[in-house]
Amino acid sequence: MNDAPRTNAIRSIRTSALLVSAAFGAIQALVFVAVVPLTSVLAVSSPPAYALVAGVHSLMPLLARVVTRAPGMATFTAFVTGLLTSAISPIGPLAAVPLLVAGIVFDLVLPWVRDRRVGPKRILLAGAIVGAVLFFVALPVFSPEHLVLPVLLATLLARIVGELAVAGVVIALRRLLVRAGAVR
Repeated sequence: MNDAPRTNAIRSIRTSALLVSAAFGAIQALVFVAVVPLTSVLAVSSPPAYALVAGVHSLMPLLARVVTRAPGMATFTAFVTGLLTSAISPIGPLAAVPLLVAGIVFDLVLPWVRDRRVGPKRILLAGAIVGAVLFFVALPVFSPEHLVLPVLLATLLARIVGELAVAGVVIALRRLLVRAGAVR
């Protein structure tokens, strides 16, 4: 047994970070339920409009990662959301795939060091990268009539803009939470 003190890199995750992330995952599941009627119609009729609206699905995972300052919390929040929404999603458990991909990418792009504050530029960069990645995740399920260059480019742009909007909302929410004393 090695009794050496544990370093910052391998410390365990705080229970409060897990609880906050799980709560955000539950809130995200409620958001999912609220927008799934709209996104179900948009997915088949207008991929660019769907891509713009679907950005809302990554709001709470990104917020959890930013306010807890704990690596892995975006993925954990997305996992909780995926579990809660798989029963009501039109595509079942497959709905968890883009949620988890977004969470993983957020966690990879944002600093992998606990308790480090993430700047607005890095949050916006993470949003743009997640938007591009999620476009490619969705590409295999496009219908043949939507696989034309103008629709593909509009969908890619809409996905990135949607995720940048979510990142902007997260920056504003964090600012409000800090001002209220709810987070540091």
